[in-house]
Formats: sequence, C-alpha cells, structure tokens
Amino acid sequence: MQTHSIFFKLLKDPLLHFLLIGLGLFILFSQLNNDEEEKKIQQITIDQSTLNILSDAFMKDNARTPTHKEMQELLDADIQEEILYREAIALGLDKEDRVIRHRLAQKTKYLFEDVALLDDPSDEELKKYLKQNTETYLDSSGKLPKYNKLKQRLKRDWRIKEQKKENDSFYKDLKSQYTIRMSDVVKKALNKSTSK
Repeated sequence: MQTHSIFFKLLKDPLLHFLLIGLGLFILFSQLNNDEEEKKIQQITIDQSTLNILSDAFMKDNARTPTHKEMQELLDADIQEEILYREAIALGLDKEDRVIRHRLAQKTKYLFEDVALLDDPSDEELKKYLKQNTETYLDSSGKLPKYNKLKQRLKRDWRIKEQKKENDSFYKDLKSQYTIRMSDVVKKALNKSTSK
C-alpha cells in the first residue's frame, strides 16, 4: 500500500509533469526538424545578369538575339546544368578528378591575377621602377624614350610586377594553411629526378 501511495504522490508532483511535458516537446521538436531537413529545398537564383550572359553567348554563336522560345530553352538548359552541377558536388564527383581540379584551380588563379584591381602607381613609383629596369626600355639606339611616351608601358609592367608580388604572397599564405605529406616512394622518386 505504501508503494501505491508513493506512486500517486509522484504522479501529482509538478516537477514530474514539467519533465514529461519537456520530454514530449523535445520528441515533437526533433521529429519536426527531421522532416524539415529531409524536405530542405535548395534555391537557384536567376537574375538579369544570368539572362544577359545567356543572351550574349547566343548572340556570339548565332549573330542574332534569341527569340522568346530560344531564351526559355537556354534558361531551362542553364537551370538543368546548375542542378546537375550541385548534385555532382553533393555526390563528391568533383573529388579525384584532375580535369575538374585543374579547371577550378585555374579559375581561382584568374580571380587573383586581375591586374585591373591595382591602383595606378604614382610618378615616383614609376620612376623608381624605370630606374631598376632601365635596360628593358632602351630603344634600338640604346636610349630611353621620353618619359611621357613610356608612361603607359611602365604602368602596365609595374602593375604586372606588383600583381605577381601580391599573388605570390597570397599563395604563400594559402599554402601555409596546408600540411603537405609525401609518401616515401614519392620522396625517393623526387630525389632521383633531382640528382640526375
């Protein structure tokens, strides 16, 4: 009889009610979240720049603007390509593929090699650069052209040099975030090729 009364006292305890309600809410919340995760829909955004790119590519190939129907077909093909691309990434098909790796590395490299991102050098920087590289700019008679005629070429070359410095520094910083391990076989092969 005593166990029976303890059980009834426990059932009337507000703390037990609170814990049971909390447990029920926890189970309900976890079930709702599982359904949301399974039904998570990815978003593909089509904006004016997408239409411009598709239209420009069509015009380049066909020497005319696309019709409404052709534009819709181009857009459908672009959306299909984006969906297949995302699925390929999700499935890991980009891993261990040297062609894809090379293409992505090349695109990333182009992002950081855009010389147009640099500010124009000052006249002092250009004159210093010219002083360091005088032989490069000598004409056939061994003289330097007038500075004003040479200025555009100097700016271009200075930008290329500065961009290379930035790229090298950026790559060095990126590389420092990786540990590169080589197997003994690779190390031996490298040692053989350098000793020849």
